Amino acid sequence: MIVRPRVVLDPGHGGWESGCIVGAFAEKDVNLAVCLQVRELLESEGVRVLMTREDDRILSAGRRVEFANAQHADLFVSWHCDHLPDTEVRGLSLWVDSRRSDLWQMMMFEQLGERISQVTHQPFLGVFQIRDRILQAVDAPSILIKGGFLSHPEELSSAVTPQFQKLQAQGAAEGILGILNDVQNR
Repeated sequence: MIVRPRVVLDPGHGGWESGCIVGAFAEKDVNLAVCLQVRELLESEGVRVLMTREDDRILSAGRRVEFANAQHADLFVSWHCDHLPDTEVRGLSLWVDSRRSDLWQMMMFEQLGERISQVTHQPFLGVFQIRDRILQAVDAPSILIKGGFLSHPEELSSAVTPQFQKLQAQGAAEGILGILNDVQNR
């Protein structure tokens, strides 16, 4: 019996929780659009993908953790965008919980960020450590991807287009497949 790897995708925000809003664009919509495409690409490669949300609804942090842990996932990927008062800052970044990360995870996730950057031509800012209650509580290796700054005018205009979302999804799917391969061979 072949066991398919399991990935939980967590499109950030949803429902009344929009994330950052710039003009007519809400972060929650960008997050969901990218994750739906990542799911499609991963499933075409035989990965079992489960999503914390597939439409515009809110799910508490506790419910996200419960869902992810109940799936016995091999990897948990949360997708968000970023926003700063400084409109010059751009690029994508990855975040891990400082209480759970190790050197192997940091290197593995760095390759994921580099792959997205190669496909989208965005600057890759790096893998950073934070204290995050969701990333810390999920049993599987967990990563938070911030796919770009909606506060940067060029990244905003790109982030809301289906073409750019498709590129981000392609880079993320390729990077996730690399991680799953490393996990299985570890």
